[in-house]
Amino acid sequence: MRAIRRVAVCAALMIVFLLPCAGIAQAAEKSAKPPAPDLHAGGVQPSSIPNDATTEVTLPGFHLTGAHMTSGEQCSVVSTTVVSDNEIKMKIKGIRKTEDKDSQCTLTVHTPGGTASTWIVIELTDAEQQEQDAQTRATEMKAAQAFMQRSGKAWHLVFANGATESYTSTGSNDDGAPVFENQAGTSVKIMVSNDNIVMILEQDCMRSGKLAGNQVKNGQSQGACSPPGSWTATVSQ
Repeated sequence: MRAIRRVAVCAALMIVFLLPCAGIAQAAEKSAKPPAPDLHAGGVQPSSIPNDATTEVTLPGFHLTGAHMTSGEQCSVVSTTVVSDNEIKMKIKGIRKTEDKDSQCTLTVHTPGGTASTWIVIELTDAEQQEQDAQTRATEMKAAQAFMQRSGKAWHLVFANGATESYTSTGSNDDGAPVFENQAGTSVKIMVSNDNIVMILEQDCMRSGKLAGNQVKNGQSQGACSPPGSWTATVSQ
């Protein structure tokens, strides 16, 4: 019996001593994890590359051993060479689309220790830049035409005191706002937003309301409007 007790005591002592050792070993394993990559040594060199071409670039940093690279939609990493723990050389191709306004392509470093990101500018070619500018002008023109069309060609307003006023379109002014005139030659701006909010602006007076179909039934006036108060309107296209 005494021999059995001695064996049990020894086993218990071994467990007591082994448990701290296991904890120390686990802590050592955690501390052995490689550090995450760090790109504070500088950005991609060069910082911009031409589109539709493959360019060699250098990425300095720290803890880059074992790295591989991924990229965003505007560029593609053709090849990667980890020169040292502090430098990566890559060949990157610009694949930016002309309709893409964002010129920056994200580059992400992946190592066993973690990730880090930077970016490089993808410059459109002259022909692509001209095409993008043409697309921008076409989009702006389409938006301006839609803005003018929403404002209609003629407005007939009825005020709370029974007075009426009619305005006819004369085109737009320098800032693109639709301009209307009454028979006396008084000019007002009448603008209708995408959500059909109506704004009628004249000197020291602002009228607002909601266009439903071709009518405004809830018009209100602010400022030195004459006549003041509520109003309704009918617009013809």
